[in-house]
Amino acid sequence: MIDATLATAEREAGFDLALAVTNGGDEPVTLRFRTGQRADFAAYEVGDDAVGEASDDGDEMSGAGDAAVPETDPVWRHGAGRLFTQALDSETLAPGESATYEGTWRDPPPGVYLIVGTLTAEESEATATATLAIE
Repeated sequence: MIDATLATAEREAGFDLALAVTNGGDEPVTLRFRTGQRADFAAYEVGDDAVGEASDDGDEMSGAGDAAVPETDPVWRHGAGRLFTQALDSETLAPGESATYEGTWRDPPPGVYLIVGTLTAEESEATATATLAIE
């Protein structure tokens, strides 16, 4: 069982995103990847009613399933337009062990966004969300 949390941190030119995944089970878990990409992040514009869920300083941690992903295209995706190595690879997490995968959203436009972090390992559905209000 893989648990996921998403942390955000505001910086001068955007937001740093960190998807932390933890093996919450009693046995080692091997994460298998088809490319060098370990996680993807997407930003979806949401209505003003989500403002109350966002923190003022940009730090937000949420578990998987906290918010429904809109059925629209994201306004930004970390992996879009990037090239990743095309090589099979794997990482094994012992029980209780964590790994963190990072990305940066540079110069986002003002608005309220649902950020979705997704582990790109095969046969994994680990995701976490955070809401950002950008002025």
